[in-house]
Amino acid sequence: MRKYSIVAICIFLVLQLAACSTKKAIVTGFSSPESVTSDGHYFYVSNVGEELKPMDKDGDGYISRLSDEGKVIERKFIKGLNAPKGMVVLNDILYVADIDRVKGYSVADGKQVADVDFSGEGTSFLNGLVAIGEDRLLVSAMDTGNLYLLNTSTNSDFIKLECDSDLFGPNGLSYESKTGTVYLCSFGKDHQPNGIVGKGHIDEGKFYFEKVSSRNGFYDGMVYHEGNIVFSDWVDFKKEGILIKQDVETGESVTLDLGEKLGGPADFYLDRKEKRLWIPMMLENKVMIVGY
Repeated sequence: MRKYSIVAICIFLVLQLAACSTKKAIVTGFSSPESVTSDGHYFYVSNVGEELKPMDKDGDGYISRLSDEGKVIERKFIKGLNAPKGMVVLNDILYVADIDRVKGYSVADGKQVADVDFSGEGTSFLNGLVAIGEDRLLVSAMDTGNLYLLNTSTNSDFIKLECDSDLFGPNGLSYESKTGTVYLCSFGKDHQPNGIVGKGHIDEGKFYFEKVSSRNGFYDGMVYHEGNIVFSDWVDFKKEGILIKQDVETGESVTLDLGEKLGGPADFYLDRKEKRLWIPMMLENKVMIVGY
């Protein structure tokens, strides 16, 4: 009898741990949060500003720093940005896309160490960032439909990649280093939910792209993980947003159960160590932290 009791207790504890791993938390008090990233210790949230004006140079954008438990350590860790969006940490520098510039800040003290001007490219909506190796960033420009490779060794040199496909407002980016594959989702054109999901590779200044899904939407964030891609879909500009998980080999997809629909699920982050998604809810001024 005692043996069965011990087994029952063990099962109960396992179930409790599983429940804890999928526990959801909501962090409030942001200002149009667009992107989340991490340096492995802290988490960072980019805030477009009090009003959702992603192309306005109004100086009210900022980046918040949070603990791994979701506690806001410094709401305005970095101030004075315009409309900061996609972010990535590379070599202890937090890079952020800000309208027509990619700016870099030391994660140690928040001081600016890089400022790359893309205004000559005619863009006002730089959006997604992803690291390609140790010294390059891939940057998406949602308004012009272009992709750029930025050399972080100089923090000044970049090239526009040639692409023979219409990317329909490229937004979220993820990179799979083993095969050199870039996964991309787009927000769409002409204010229509005609964004696409696909993959590509970079070769001699060109981006070779193919769709991996026939579905369309207002797609924003993108993450590749263990043979699957996860991407966010606003669906509309109300609280109807979802996250979709798709097997890259079979194409089979499911909508993740987050317990609720989201208002503007933007450029989310997957904490692979803790298996948690950090999802900025841009229209709700919140960030959801939920088990994956």
